[in-house]
Amino acid sequence: MFKIHFPLVVVGAQWGDEGKGKIIDVLAEYANIVVRYNGGNNAGHTVVVGDKVFKLSLLPSGVAQKKHLVIAQGCVIDPKILLDEIAMIKDHHLPIHLSIDPRVHLVMPYHKALDRATELWKGEKATGSLHLGIGYCYEDKNNRFGIRLDDLFHPALLKEKISTISSLHLKRIQRVYDQKETFDVDEITKTCLLYGKKLKHYVQDVSLLVEKSLKTKKVLFEGAHGTLLDPVFGTYPYTVAIHTISGGIFPYVGIAPRTVYSLGIVKAYSTRVGNGPFPTELFDKTGVAIREKGHEFGTVSKRPRRCGWIDIPALKTAARLSGFTSLALTKLDVLSGLNSIKVCVSYKNKDKRYGEIPASTYEYEQCKPVYRLFPGWKKDISRIKKYADLPKEVKMYIKFIEKELKTPVTMLSIGAERKDTILL
Repeated sequence: MFKIHFPLVVVGAQWGDEGKGKIIDVLAEYANIVVRYNGGNNAGHTVVVGDKVFKLSLLPSGVAQKKHLVIAQGCVIDPKILLDEIAMIKDHHLPIHLSIDPRVHLVMPYHKALDRATELWKGEKATGSLHLGIGYCYEDKNNRFGIRLDDLFHPALLKEKISTISSLHLKRIQRVYDQKETFDVDEITKTCLLYGKKLKHYVQDVSLLVEKSLKTKKVLFEGAHGTLLDPVFGTYPYTVAIHTISGGIFPYVGIAPRTVYSLGIVKAYSTRVGNGPFPTELFDKTGVAIREKGHEFGTVSKRPRRCGWIDIPALKTAARLSGFTSLALTKLDVLSGLNSIKVCVSYKNKDKRYGEIPASTYEYEQCKPVYRLFPGWKKDISRIKKYADLPKEVKMYIKFIEKELKTPVTMLSIGAERKDTILL
C-alpha cells in the first residue's frame, strides 16, 4: 500500500528532466509545504492538470495543489521571470501562498552578459549554458558581493553595489573576453527597486519557517536539475553551479541535519541537455523516436535533448550520493512499442570494468556501455491504472531496476497528467 514518509526530498537521479515536476505535483497533495531549495530559472518543470499546462522554472511544482510554496536561499532568482510566473498563476485564478528567503541572490543583467561572453570565448569547449546568468550569479554569491533580495529594500546601498559590481564585470567582459558591452546603472537600479516593491510582501525568513514547520507539518523539498549534474560529484565541468545531491537541503534551506527520506526520480530511459559524456546515447532512429514520443525538448531552452538507454551504473552513483529510500519511475509509456530495450549494466574501457561512474571525467568519456537486452512490450500502457494490469515485460523491467539499485519503486508515471500515475 502506498505510503509517504515526511520530511521528503525529491531528487533527480540522472542529468535532470526526469519528470520531477509531475511527481512533486502528485506528492504535494499529501504535503503542507513545498520547498524549492536550489537552482534558478535554468531548471524548468512542467505540471499538467486537465487542459492547463504550467511551465515553471522558479515557483515550486506544488503550485497547482494550492500549497504553501517556499523559495529557499539556495536558489537564485531572476525577478522578472518569477513575477511573470506569479502573474500566470493568478491569471488561472489560483491562489498563491508564497514565501521567499531575503537571502536569495538575484540574477542581474551583467550575469547574463558574462554568460554569453564566456561561452562565446570558449568556442567548441563551451559547456552548453543557456546564457541565463545562473552560474555567474552563484559566482558573485560565493565571492561575497552579489545582490540579495533584501538589498532591493535599501535604495542607496543597492545603487552603490550595482555600480561597483557592474563596473567590475564590464572590465572583465571587455578586457578578458574582448567584447563590447554597456550597463546603465541608474536603469538597472530603478528596475530592481520596482521588483522589490512587487516582491516585498512575499519575503520571510525561510530557515526559521521551515525549522518550525518540520515539527508539526509535512514538508516536501523540491530539488532542481539531477544528481549527476552536481559540480563536485557530477560529470565536471559539464555540470551546474550548485549541489544537486539530496544533502544540499540542509545548507541551502538553513536547517540542521536530520533524517529526511529521499525519493529518486528515474526516467525509464536517459536524456541529457548540452555537452558532457553520455555512454548510452542513441544516434539512430530509435533515439529520434524516443525524443519525439517523449517530447524531449527543454522546458526552458527548447533544445532537443540527447536520448539514450537507461544507465544502471549512473543510477547506482546517484543512489549512493543522494541516499534514495524509494524511486519513482517516469515515462514508461514512451518505451511502449519497442521490440527490445537495452539496459546498460556496466561500463568498459579497454581491460577495465566500472560498476559506477568513474571519478575522472576523462575516464568516463572513454567508457563504453555493456548492455543487457530486455524484451519490449507492444501494449499502450498509458491508460492502465493498476500495477497488476501492466504487461509482464514492464514488471520485469521495473523489478530489474529495483534489484540493481536495492531500492523499491513506489511510483510509476505513464503520462503527463496527475492521473497518469500508479502508486505502489
